[in-house]
Amino acid sequence: MTGASGRLRPDPRRKARFREIARGIVAKDRYNRKYGIAVDTAGAIAQALERAYRDGVRDDPAAAVQAPEQDDAGPLEWALIPPRPRDAFWSICLYTLGRDTDLPRDGHLAPAITERGTPGWTLVAGGYTPDRVISDRSIGPLVRLGLIALAVDLPVRMIVTAQGKETWALFCQRGGMYPEDLTDI
Repeated sequence: MTGASGRLRPDPRRKARFREIARGIVAKDRYNRKYGIAVDTAGAIAQALERAYRDGVRDDPAAAVQAPEQDDAGPLEWALIPPRPRDAFWSICLYTLGRDTDLPRDGHLAPAITERGTPGWTLVAGGYTPDRVISDRSIGPLVRLGLIALAVDLPVRMIVTAQGKETWALFCQRGGMYPEDLTDI
């Protein structure tokens, strides 16, 4: 399917792979600058662009393969969750759902204010409330992806949706332990 301008829709898996490559380049640049090591960020970016060009549509857009559709009802691929929201989702699921061997906890997110005075959410799970407040900007993408949602009952709180639980279960089943695991596509 093409958009109004005749372009193909971007492939979310390729976009996630490129995002992880970019994060790696930035992390290496920061590390090298911190420890006074020679920096060739422009070279790393040029290599990544060349690789993307070789992998992408070159001169024949008609030969392009359409990106596969993501099933809206099923679990979301872990790598398709943006990095900062992925870290937040990992923490939320770890505290509210636990892992396969853990006893399930009845957890949720309660409204709170961050240290900067902006809206956020704090984890409440099994009577344990960590000090950390998750920014509303990290929660927003998770809501748009359908991984968490406002609970229908009062008080105002957010819970992990069925799709979010499936995504977490798939992450654990595939051997994921930390937020950055399973991000290679």
